[in-house]
Amino acid sequence: MTALLLTAMQRQALLLSLGALLLLALRPLLLKRLGARATYAAWLLLPALLATPLPPRLDAQPLPVFVTATELARSAAAPLLTAPPPDAAWPSLLLAAWLGGAALVLSLQTLRQWRLSRHGARLPAGTSPALVGLWRPRVALPADFEARFSPEERQLILAHEDVHRARHDNAWNMLACLLTAVHWWNPLAWLAARRMQADQELACDAVVLDRQPGALAAYTRALLAAHDLAPHGAPLASRWGSTHPLVERIAMLNRPHRLSRCSGAALAAGLLALAGIAYAAQGDAQRPANGPMVELKLDMSYRTGNADASDTQTIKSTLRVHLGERAVLMLNGRPDTPTPEQIAVAIVARDLGDDKIDLRTEVSKGGLSNVVSRPRLITRNGTKALIEQGRDDPVASEHLSIAITPTLLGDSQPAAQPGTR
Repeated sequence: MTALLLTAMQRQALLLSLGALLLLALRPLLLKRLGARATYAAWLLLPALLATPLPPRLDAQPLPVFVTATELARSAAAPLLTAPPPDAAWPSLLLAAWLGGAALVLSLQTLRQWRLSRHGARLPAGTSPALVGLWRPRVALPADFEARFSPEERQLILAHEDVHRARHDNAWNMLACLLTAVHWWNPLAWLAARRMQADQELACDAVVLDRQPGALAAYTRALLAAHDLAPHGAPLASRWGSTHPLVERIAMLNRPHRLSRCSGAALAAGLLALAGIAYAAQGDAQRPANGPMVELKLDMSYRTGNADASDTQTIKSTLRVHLGERAVLMLNGRPDTPTPEQIAVAIVARDLGDDKIDLRTEVSKGGLSNVVSRPRLITRNGTKALIEQGRDDPVASEHLSIAITPTLLGDSQPAAQPGTR
């Protein structure tokens, strides 16, 4: 389970990094050609990419072929087969550090949000006006709001916060907070969150000035008056002042862009295409090769006990699978009902060319997710390969022997039903 969760989180980290790099590279072009509103909308690509592993993939990964032994004497409970130390400890330590860092970041963000929320609708002087909260957000104003801004500037600031409310920007800020917490070690996640929130402010500026085109001078004065306001640092707070460079923000006010329907449709199509490519690429990476098949002659023996009393179980089977398809040979249990004594060997065969076959195996005990070793063998077509694993103990020894003879078959060979004896 640890290995599966760690693999999923690593895939999410790769998708987030690739998406962030792409958006950060395209951001100057998007701002120049399509404007702030389109650039802010383009950040939807990140959650879309992170969701691509979730939908089912038809025919992308066939079900593994299971071969189980039945009506065999049950072996006495034996110690777990010896596993290489890195496989046993390192993934668990890495996952614990990852989740611990995420919990710490979430705790700090929660504390910042609580400190801001306890002020209510009136914030300390010298801080930025903000839309605070998620379900029923409220506009919180600093104590010196009336003294710092003119009536016209105050009206524009409130209009800016109303745009945040209408767009549910605090919900997107919460999503950014969660992603940076999960990927706390990734600087691209933090940089992407900062740029997304900066574009959020630019997009709100554009909406307000689009509705009030004659208010450009007053809007600029309001930004200049707020340049020294203290930020809140809370995740659920869409604020008037921001960490965005003031010069660039004012420059964007003088470059209004109206996003046409054609441009909006093109942007949406581009985002969907990128997400589709990521979805297809992950499916292709998991898809076994079509066409050629391999015949696997399997002979598995598992012995437990000592010199006075021992128990040996064997299973022999011949099955045919596609190259790259996962086959599982199992003793003492079924896939849906694992037992503590269950021994399973998963095999994936790949053709290396030059009459060589790569056999990648996973040995597990007590359930398919409890992998104790991953032997890899390279043998020739039709040549037996042998895996032997175990340990000698005066009280309870154990020994696992797996003989695998792979034979490449033609494309027209049908898959045979696996049998046991």
